[in-house]
Amino acid sequence: MSPPADNRLDPRVEEVVNRPERLQALATLDVNAESSAEALDRLIRIACRTLSVPVALVNLIGRDRQMFLGCGPLPEPWSSMREMPITAGWCPYALLADEAFAFADARTDPELANNPAAQRHGVVAYAGVPLRTAGGESIGTLCALDFQPHDWTQDELELMADLAASAVDELHLLTASRLLERDHERLHALETVSCILAEAESADDVLRAVIDAVERTDAGALWRSDGTTLRAVAHAGEHAVPGPEQVALDAALPQAEVARAGEARFISSRSDVRDAFGDDGAGAGAVALLPLTAGEQRLGVLGASFRDERRFTTDDREYLAALAGISGLALSATAPRP
Repeated sequence: MSPPADNRLDPRVEEVVNRPERLQALATLDVNAESSAEALDRLIRIACRTLSVPVALVNLIGRDRQMFLGCGPLPEPWSSMREMPITAGWCPYALLADEAFAFADARTDPELANNPAAQRHGVVAYAGVPLRTAGGESIGTLCALDFQPHDWTQDELELMADLAASAVDELHLLTASRLLERDHERLHALETVSCILAEAESADDVLRAVIDAVERTDAGALWRSDGTTLRAVAHAGEHAVPGPEQVALDAALPQAEVARAGEARFISSRSDVRDAFGDDGAGAGAVALLPLTAGEQRLGVLGASFRDERRFTTDDREYLAALAGISGLALSATAPRP
């Protein structure tokens, strides 16, 4: 199977790329290019040396982009590249392969030669094997590239499969280490926030302490309830949480729904934020809204806005709920109860 000449994904490939189970398996790894493990780079150096190729990559494939984790020492422009569009290169097609997707010379096939990786970066030969999780989902590839024809042998493809399995193991170890470190950091953050909020004198003090304790956000808002209306009493950050200053509790807006139901709401994508908030949601990639309570009393809503889209894991939700719980107690002491 070759990519179509117009560089659109083959429908079969697009279906696999966008399969929810595959994307969930990828998201569970919680990895990013900036935290690539040295062990992945070692695997890539082994691949380059053993296969006698100039470029090899550990490549994770998301919904609309490919992200390079293991690279090793590469020639330009590869050494500066950390991602590619989903329509560039051939790794998305390797996701469908039982063993490998490979060709010796893209110049012999117009469809292969039309790919941006061949046209813009001079790739002539390619081989990619899927990175499969224990559940069988293909989350990316280990691939090798050459700028001259390369007849891939069965031994080479089997070696790449072994290296791909090692890469998946390393990704799981890397994720486990990062999550353990984050758990320690969050526990410390909760202790710190508790101490700070014990001395909070205003809603602004409460919100600043919370935002400082939430990863990858610098924006938030507090709405306080008077029984019929939510009123914004504090803002933090350049990118405010979407929504007007005052919201009727019976309004069809997310913060009003959270206040009424007393249940948190997590909005994970830019399109969902726009659907929830309309034009006010432009610019936010994700939003978390949590009820603020003190005992049985519902005080209002805490909002955190994220510039990028964010999948809220169970741990994320529990951590944010803990922050909201501490914040509600602190907020109840900063002003008369409504």
